[in-house]
This record gives sequence, structure tokens and C-alpha cells, in this order.
Amino acid sequence: CTNVGFRSFASSFFSTGSCPSIVKVVKVTSVPPARPESKSKISEATIADKTGSLILTCRTEEQHETVKEGADLIIRNAFIRMYKGYMRLNVDKWGLIEVYDKKWGYDPAPVENELDTAKENNKSNIEYEEVTN
Repeated sequence: CTNVGFRSFASSFFSTGSCPSIVKVVKVTSVPPARPESKSKISEATIADKTGSLILTCRTEEQHETVKEGADLIIRNAFIRMYKGYMRLNVDKWGLIEVYDKKWGYDPAPVENELDTAKENNKSNIEYEEVTN
């Protein structure tokens, strides 16, 4: 990102993966392990800004502690990974999820009544098909 500003879901943020976003956590659900012997904990959080929403996959203990329903977050260096044809936002060791603090002076995440349209515009609900040449 060449400027200090934040990108919205409707912008090219997801193609570049380089600009931060300020979002609100709408819902968090726990994902059952693929194998019963697995000890990894995974949860999926629906996050939204004023333009749309996405599902964020949480894998680390720090992410599980930070991503709580109703929280305002700043997500930096996130990237999209396809899962069974659907987009999931991921943050690895190079990215960061922080709780938003108004003292930083950025525009806050949307409030609940501003999220109705965003919830309907969930980019993770669109199934994509791999095209090979």
C-alpha cells in the first residue's frame, strides 16, 4: 500500500494483500477437527466493514484470544486462501490482528446498524471454480 490509509473489502485489498483493514467481528464459530486425533483448534469469524464481509480463519491461540464477537480489529498483511472453492482470509506469521484503539486516530469499524448490507455481501459465500488452460 502506497499510502497510510486503510482499504475496504470492495477495493483491491484482496488482490494485493498489502493494505490493512479495520473491521468488526460479526460472528465466531468453532470448526470441528478434520481428524478426531487432531489437537489443532480452528475457528472461523465473519468480519465486516461497510462494503462487505468475509470469513477469517483463526489458527493460533493469539488469534483466538483477539478475535471475539463484536470486537473492532485492524488486520494487516492478510491474504486470501481458497478452501473448497470459497475464499477465506488468513493471517500468518507475517501478518497481524490487533484490537482497534480509537487513540490511533483512524476511522472506526462500522457500528451494528451499518453492517446490514455488508453481511449480505459476504465474499466468502461465493463459490469459485478453478479454471485451467
